[in-house]
Amino acid sequence: MSSRRFVLPGDPRGPAPALLLGLIGLTLGSACGGSADSPPDAAPPDAPAAAVCAETWMPPPACAATDLEGKLRCIPGLTVTPRPDAPLPGYTRYDLSFTQPVDHTRPEAGTFQQRLILMHASAERPMVLATSGYDLSQRSRIDEVATLFGANELWYEHRFFDVSTPSPADYSKLDIRQAAGDAHRIALALHWLYPKAWVNTGISKGGMTSVYHRRFYPCDVDATVAYVAPSSRGAGDPAYLDFLANVGGAAYATCRADLRDVQRRMLTQREAIVPLLDGQYTQLAVDKVFEMAVIELPFAFWQYTSPQDPTAGCGAIPAQGATPAALLAFLQLHSSPATLGGDASLVRYRAYYHQAAAQLGFPSPLETGLTDLLRYPGLDVAATFLPAGTAPAFDATVMPEIEAWVKAEGKQLLFIYGEYDPWSTRLFDPTSSNDSHLYVQAGGSHRAKISLLSATDRAGALGALGRWIGQAPVVTARSAASDLDDLERRPR
Repeated sequence: MSSRRFVLPGDPRGPAPALLLGLIGLTLGSACGGSADSPPDAAPPDAPAAAVCAETWMPPPACAATDLEGKLRCIPGLTVTPRPDAPLPGYTRYDLSFTQPVDHTRPEAGTFQQRLILMHASAERPMVLATSGYDLSQRSRIDEVATLFGANELWYEHRFFDVSTPSPADYSKLDIRQAAGDAHRIALALHWLYPKAWVNTGISKGGMTSVYHRRFYPCDVDATVAYVAPSSRGAGDPAYLDFLANVGGAAYATCRADLRDVQRRMLTQREAIVPLLDGQYTQLAVDKVFEMAVIELPFAFWQYTSPQDPTAGCGAIPAQGATPAALLAFLQLHSSPATLGGDASLVRYRAYYHQAAAQLGFPSPLETGLTDLLRYPGLDVAATFLPAGTAPAFDATVMPEIEAWVKAEGKQLLFIYGEYDPWSTRLFDPTSSNDSHLYVQAGGSHRAKISLLSATDRAGALGALGRWIGQAPVVTARSAASDLDDLERRPR
C-alpha cells in the first residue's frame, strides 16, 4: 500500500539537495527509485521488476496539527487555499501550490510553483494521483477511478503548462523524466496523510504521463490506470495512416470514403471557406492552419465521435452541394482550425508540441488522397506548431525504452483503449504474468472508460483494480459512466 520505498542493493546515496532538505522528514528512507536525500534523477535507470517496496511514510518533523488543513500547511513548500466556494458532495477541496525544482538533477538551479487540487474525502480511503498531462481544469471533480472506489483525488498540472511554467521557461527542462520527478515529489510530500493504496491515472497524454511516472518511480503508487495512452514511434509515425485507412472495417468503408470526399471539397473551396474563419493567426498563416485542420479531419472524427451519432457521425457528413458555411461548420465540429493553430492555442499547447517533437512522437501527415490539392505537403508535424527556430531534435530512444519496461517489468498496470480511436494504433503491450492488463472498448473512441467495457472486460478490470487497491468498488462501473467524461478536445 502506501508504506513503499524502492530498495536496490548497493544503491549509492548522495548529499541532500537544498530544496529537498525540508522533505527528508516525510519518510524514513528513500521513496520509489529516488530518496529524500537524492534528486529524482539519482533513481536507478533500470528499476528491476522485483523491486522491494517497504518503508513507512512519516509526517514532517514538529508538525503538531491535528486537522487536515493544518497538516497540509506543515509540508515544506506547499501553499494551501481552502475552497469552500467550490463544493463537490462528499469532498472538501483545497487548492495547492507546490515548490518544485526546474531541474531535478540540479535543484539549486531554480524553482517554480506547480498547481494542484486536492479533493479530500477521508484519510481512510485510497488516493488517486491524476493529471491531464496539460493544464489543470478548475472544476471540482473526481475521475472514474476515484468515483468507482470512493477515493480521494489529487490533481496536478503538468510542468510548462499555464501557471505551472518556470520563469524563464527553459524548454530543455521539459521531458518525461523531469515531469516524473514532479509527480514523485508530490507523492513523497503527501503520502503520509493518506496511508491507504495510491493509484496514478490520466487520460491520453495524462495516461502517458502516469506510465512514465511509474516507470521511473515504480513504488510511488500501487497501481496505474492509463486511459487511451499511445506510444508513438517517431516524429512522423506512419502506422496511423494504416489505421485510418481501415478503421471500422467494411461496415464503415462508405463513411471513410465520404470523409475523404468532404476533405477534397473543403480544399477545393478553400478560397470561400478561409475568409469565414474566426480567430487570430499570426504565428501560422490562416491558410496553412486551414489545410492542416482539413488533413486532420478523419483523425479527429474517429478520435472523438461515434460514427452512429446522428448529429456528428457518418450520417452528418455534408452532402454534395453543401455550402462553404456548412463545410466549415462540420470542420469546426471535429477539427477546429482555431484549436489546432490559432494564436491562443499555440501558446496554450506549446509545451505539448515541444514534447511531441522531442520525445513523445507524432503521427505522419495524413495526406492520402489529398496530395493534388495540398499547398503545404508535409507541414502537419509537431515542429510546425512551435515558434520558429525552437523545435528540438527528436530522441528516438525514449519511447522504445518505456515500451520495453512496460512489457518486461511493469506491474499492476491497467490500460484502457477505444477500438476506433486512432491513438489505439500504438498500444502499450503489458504482460499478464506481471499482473498488468489491457482492455479495448468495442467501438469506443478516445472517451473509452472502464465503465463502458463489455461486462466480461469490465469485471476483469475492476477485479484487478480491487486486488491492487485492497477493496471492492463502492459503485458499479455502469452507474459511474455518465458523469465522468471530462475529456476536452485538444489538438492531437
